[in-house]
Amino acid sequence: MNMNRNATEHKHVVLADDDRDHAFLFERILKQVSPLHTLSVAPDGDVLLQVLQAQPPDVLFLDLRMPSKNGIECLKEIRNTPGLSQLPIVVYSSSSKMTDIQRSYLHQADLYMVKPFHTDHLQNALEAVLSMDLKQTTTIRNHYFINNRFVPFTATGF
Repeated sequence: MNMNRNATEHKHVVLADDDRDHAFLFERILKQVSPLHTLSVAPDGDVLLQVLQAQPPDVLFLDLRMPSKNGIECLKEIRNTPGLSQLPIVVYSSSSKMTDIQRSYLHQADLYMVKPFHTDHLQNALEAVLSMDLKQTTTIRNHYFINNRFVPFTATGF
């Protein structure tokens, strides 16, 4: 287990993802990163908004493709909700399409992360993301996380 400064901090993390298997894996890896972190899972956009209102987390990992409300719709609503508008949001999607990344940043995502295919990559990604100060995202928004590394985001008109 990596004992970085985050491993001793308690963070409440919310994962919005309708894939139960993926949510189980995310929780397992999050516990390896730090057993002190807690996780709430929302299987769709409507449940997500209820979870956020009940107990705002320290960070939200938001899938783009969910039933009821998709990730972009949730992102827009969260950014317009008093008390949630400053919530750190990591769009966490299987899509590596530049249009999805650009739309996420245009709607004020703090970071875009492509879902890793390997558990080691997921662990590395969670360690990296949870150790960041996501409120200082000026330079982060010029990148996205894919294949276990940050890659420059070069969409024009951004």
